[in-house]
Amino acid sequence: MEEEIKIPLENKKYIYGILRGSLDKPLVIFVHGFPGFKNEHQFFNAARFFEKNGFSAFRFDLYSWKADARKLEECTLSLHGQDLDVVVEYFRSKGVKKIFVVGHSFGGVSVLLSKKKDFNAAVLWDSSGDKDVKLKAKYIKEIDKFYYEGESAYGFTISREMYEENNNKLKPSELIKEFHMPIKIIVAGKGVLIDEGKQFFNNATDPKSFATIQGATHCFDEDGAEENLFQETYNWFKRFV
Repeated sequence: MEEEIKIPLENKKYIYGILRGSLDKPLVIFVHGFPGFKNEHQFFNAARFFEKNGFSAFRFDLYSWKADARKLEECTLSLHGQDLDVVVEYFRSKGVKKIFVVGHSFGGVSVLLSKKKDFNAAVLWDSSGDKDVKLKAKYIKEIDKFYYEGESAYGFTISREMYEENNNKLKPSELIKEFHMPIKIIVAGKGVLIDEGKQFFNNATDPKSFATIQGATHCFDEDGAEENLFQETYNWFKRFV
């Protein structure tokens, strides 16, 4: 069973997400990447996998088209970390005793940027590191924003704050040194973030774990990649239930 959840932020903004399962079970919260959304296949399908294995799941949009939701061009990864804390606090207030988080791509950095870190364990799915977190974008003076095109078929604008934070301030490999809780690093075996994942693992504190999903690329689109990804994630979280 799924339920739409609306969580208030400051300035009359809201986070919109979908809860699958009941709050009397351990909860997995999924944090999407850039520019992602809650219903990407890896989150949509993971929610069903975890429900079958005794967990509930919450997937949410860090920004969306809804009028009172955040917009991407208003965001930074630090703000995403703050919003994750709001989400966790919401479910703690509902009595959830065990909360776990998963961050994919830029979502992994958002998890590391959580200030409260009020969760029981984390898994990073092919997370961006020091090199990949940097954004190549063109400054548009008339709107005081940056235009990012990347490798996608479309472009979008991001704030000056996000561009400057990502390019001049963020060092995820240093952030993970201060992440004093159980963490597992999972990399895509055919992806480009393997070395950054290994650096994460080397810098992380115990307890920690590392796994490679062989044959997978960044979004785990390949046949069987999701199933292996979910199983590796489940194996880690069940240790801390």
